[in-house]
Amino acid sequence: MVPTNKGNENNLEKGISTSIIKHLAKIQLEINNSQSELIDDNTVAAKPADLRVVLLADDETLHSYGPALRRMAVGLIDEVGELSLLCTNDSHLLEYVPSPPVRLIRQIKKFQQISRRENLSRRQITVTANRFGILPGLWPRRQAAHFSEALAPCKPTLLHALSERQTRLAQNLSEQLQIPYLVSLLSLDSDVFKYIGPRCGKILPCNSQTARSVQQGRPNLAKRIQLMPIGTHVMEQACCYRHGQAKPQIFCCGRFDYHHGFPDLINAVKRLADLKHQFHLTLSGEGPAEHDLRQQVKQLGLIQCVHFVPPIETMLPTSEIYKTVLQAADIFIQPWPSKTWRPELMESMSVGNVIIVAEGSKNDLVINGKTALTIPFHNEKALTEVLDLVLKDREYAQRLARQSQEFLRKHFLVSRMIARLAKAYREALQFSAFKTN
Repeated sequence: MVPTNKGNENNLEKGISTSIIKHLAKIQLEINNSQSELIDDNTVAAKPADLRVVLLADDETLHSYGPALRRMAVGLIDEVGELSLLCTNDSHLLEYVPSPPVRLIRQIKKFQQISRRENLSRRQITVTANRFGILPGLWPRRQAAHFSEALAPCKPTLLHALSERQTRLAQNLSEQLQIPYLVSLLSLDSDVFKYIGPRCGKILPCNSQTARSVQQGRPNLAKRIQLMPIGTHVMEQACCYRHGQAKPQIFCCGRFDYHHGFPDLINAVKRLADLKHQFHLTLSGEGPAEHDLRQQVKQLGLIQCVHFVPPIETMLPTSEIYKTVLQAADIFIQPWPSKTWRPELMESMSVGNVIIVAEGSKNDLVINGKTALTIPFHNEKALTEVLDLVLKDREYAQRLARQSQEFLRKHFLVSRMIARLAKAYREALQFSAFKTN
C-alpha cells in the first residue's frame, strides 16, 4: 500500500487524483492473479538443466528493469534449466522475483564477518561481508570470492551482468568459476571496457545508439555486440482519455533534481491553468529540489491541480505498480533528456499514455510524431504548446497513444527479449575466445 507516514498521508489527501486512488485500490487483485500464474511456472525447474545462468545486479539495476525483471525471470526459466539472481544489495526489489523457482543470492554488509546463511526451501542464500575489514583496493576480488563460494554448489555455467555496473564483478567471478559471462549496457560507461576480457562472450546494448557507439569506438568488440532491447507487456487498449469526462491526468516521475526541468514543467502548467484548461498533474518522486518545487507550486496557486506523491516504485509492493498507476493517467511527461535507461517511459507507452519527452533522450522508443512528441529541453513555451495540443485534441492524443502501443508490440515485447537472451546465452558458451582457455 501507499506509505502511511504523516507527511505522505497529507500529500495524498490533498493531492492525488481519485482515479489513481481507485487503481491503487485494485492492485491486490492483480497481485493475487499474478502470483497464481507464477505458481504454474515452478514446475519448469524440474527440467534437466542444460544452462545454469546467474544474473548479476544491484539495487540501481533492479530499478532500471522495473516490471521487466519479474517477467524476464519467469520467462527465462522456460529457456534455461536453472536461474539464479545475485544482488550486491539486500534490495526490497528482490521481492518482485519469484523465489522459488529463481534462486536468490543477496549480500548484507555487517561490521562483523559472520557465516553464510541458506534457506533451502525458498532457494535463497545470504552472503554477509565485513564492511571495514579490508582495503578498498582489494575489495572487488574479496567480494567476488564470497559470491564464488556461495555459487559453487549451484555449478553455474554462465554469468550475465544485467548492467555495466556489474561488469567488474562478472569478470572476477568468471575467473574464479572458470565460466563465460555477458554484459548488458543500459548506458555507455567508458570504464566498462576495462573489464571486458576474453571470457566475455556477448555485449548487449539496450539501444541502437549505444550499440553504434561501441562498434565505432571499439571495433575489436564488434563481433560480440548484439542489440538487446528491454521488453514489456502491452495492454490491449490505450488508457489515454478512457475516463470519460474526468479531468485529464498528467503524470511525471523521476528524481527531483534541479537540472531535470521540473520548474519548467510547473511554469508550463501555470500557463495552461491561465488558459482555463482543467487537469491534474501528479509528480512522483523525491530529491533535493522537492522543497523548492512545492514552494513554486504554492506561490503560483497550483495546489489544487499539482500533487506530489512518493516515488512510483515505493507506492506498492509489486513489480506491476508502474502499469497500475500509469493506467490512471492520460499524459506522461519526461521533461529532461535521459541518457540512461528508465522503465517508466516504456511502461507509460505500454498502457497507452500519450508521451511527451525532452529532445536528446537516448533510447529507441521515441520517434517524434509517431510514438511520442518531443520538445526542446528547458523550453517552457514549447512544452506549453504541446500540452495545449494534446489537451484540446483528444482524438489526436489517443491515436498517438495507440501508435506507440503498436510500435512496442512489433519491437519491444518481453517474450522476444527472452528468446533473444536464450540465444545469446548459447552463443556465448560457444564463443571461440573462451573455448581456447
